[in-house]
Amino acid sequence: MVEVATVLTVILALLMGGFAVLLLGTAAFVHPKVTAGLIVLITMLSQTIQTVTGVNALGYGDELGVLLALLLFTGRRLYLRGSIRFYPALWFFLAFALLGVVSSIVNDVSLGTLATGGFLFLKGPALGFAVAQLDWRREDIPHLIRAGVIFILFVLVTVVINAVQPAAWNAFIGRVATISERAGFSSLTGPFDHPVGLGTMMSMAFLAILLYRQLVRKGVFSFALLCATGLTCIAAFRRKSIAAATITAVGMRAMLPGPKALYLALLAVLIPAALMIGWDPLTAVVQSTYQEYTENVVETARVRMTVDSVALSLGAFPLGVGFGRFASFTAGENYSPLYQDFGYQWIYGMGPGERGGFLSDTFWPAPLAETGLLGALCYAGGLYLLAVTGWRLMRRSPSRRVRWMGAVTVAWFVTLGIESVVAPVFVSPPMFALPFVAAGIATALTASLKEASPDEPAGEAELSYESGEERAVAPWNNQPPTITEGSR
Repeated sequence: MVEVATVLTVILALLMGGFAVLLLGTAAFVHPKVTAGLIVLITMLSQTIQTVTGVNALGYGDELGVLLALLLFTGRRLYLRGSIRFYPALWFFLAFALLGVVSSIVNDVSLGTLATGGFLFLKGPALGFAVAQLDWRREDIPHLIRAGVIFILFVLVTVVINAVQPAAWNAFIGRVATISERAGFSSLTGPFDHPVGLGTMMSMAFLAILLYRQLVRKGVFSFALLCATGLTCIAAFRRKSIAAATITAVGMRAMLPGPKALYLALLAVLIPAALMIGWDPLTAVVQSTYQEYTENVVETARVRMTVDSVALSLGAFPLGVGFGRFASFTAGENYSPLYQDFGYQWIYGMGPGERGGFLSDTFWPAPLAETGLLGALCYAGGLYLLAVTGWRLMRRSPSRRVRWMGAVTVAWFVTLGIESVVAPVFVSPPMFALPFVAAGIATALTASLKEASPDEPAGEAELSYESGEERAVAPWNNQPPTITEGSR
C-alpha cells in the first residue's frame, strides 16, 4: 500500500507540474509580459518561500523561472517572428561560459557541479535575454511602474508588521533563529528572509523613484514613496546597501540634466551638517569596518577569498579552476576540495555545511578563480554593455519614460556593482533578476524604434506614439536614438 501511495503521489505531482507548465506556456503566448512579471516575482520570493515552507526544492524556483522564461519567450519569438533578438553583451557572457567549461574540463570538475556552477552565473543574463525577446513599447512602461509601486507597497506593509512584532516575524520568515541587530536596533527583513534582501531591494526602489521624479514627474505620492523606501533601506542596517544607494544617487543626479547650482549648494550645506550630527555613529561604523577587514585578514572571509582567488587565477592562467570550485554558492554546497587545501574548515564561518555561512559573502572572487582573469573580464564586459544599453536610452530617447527606463538600468547596475564587492548580488535572489530584466526591456525598447516601421526613421517611430507633452527631444541631445546592428 505504501508503494502504491508513493507511486500515486509521484504521478499526481507530475500531472500538477505538467498542468502548471502548460498553463504558464499558454499565458506566455497570450499575456507574455504579465507572465514575465510573475516569473520575476517568483525569482524575488523563492528564498522566502523556501524558508517559510521548509521545502528546500522550492528554493530553486528562481532557476526554474529563468529556464521557463528562456524556453517560453524564445520559443514564442521564433514562432511569431522566425528570429531571435541578439545583442553584444550576450557574446561576452557566452565567452565567459566557454572559458568556464574549458576550465572545468581541464580540472576534472564533475558534470553536475559544472552545470549548476555555470548556470548560477548565467541565470541573470539568461533571464535578461529571455525578456528581451518580447516586444516592449513605451506604452508598457506605465504598467511596469504600477506593478513596481504595488510591490513596494506590499513590502512596506510587511515592514510595518516586522517593526511592530520583530520576534514573531523573524520566527515566521527569518533564515536564522536570532534577530540580526546593528547598533542596538533590530534589522528589518520585510518579506525577505534576511535583512540583506530588504536593504538592497529598497535601495533599488529608492533609486528608481528618485529617477522617476527627476525625469518623468514629481508628486506628493512619489515623494512619500521616496522617503519610505529610503528609510526602509536604512532600517535594514546594511552598510553596503546604504553606501551604494547614496553613491549611485549622487552620481546619477550629477549626470542628469537640470540646474546644478541648487544641487551643489545643497550638498555643500547638507554633507557637513550630516557629518556633524552623525559623527559619532559614523566614526564607529568606519572604525569597526576598518578593523573587520584589516586586523585579521587571514580569517576575514571576504578578504581571504579575494586574495586566494587572485592566487588561483594566476596559478591556473589563462584558465581558472572550474565552475563550482571556489567562492560560489555551488562551491560552498559541495564544499570544494580547494577549501580543504586552504584550511578553510578551521576558520569561523568558512567550514562545511552550516558552518559555511561566510563562503559566499562576496562575488568577484568566484568568476575570477573559476574562469580565470579572462573569464572575469568577459563577465564584467557583459555587465558593462548591458548598462551601456540603458545609458544610450537615457541620453538619446525623446520619451521621458523611456529615458527613465534607461536611467534605472544604469543605476541598478552601478549600485549592484558597488555591492558586488562584498555580496553575491548578481547571482542571489531577491535582487539578481532586476538589473538584467531592466536591461532586457531596454534592449527591446531600443530595437522597437527600428522594428516599429522599417521605412520610418528611428526618431519618427519613437515620436509617433508620444503624447503631446513628450514630443520634445531630450534637452541635452537633439539627435535621434542610435540603433546599432547588435541591438536588433
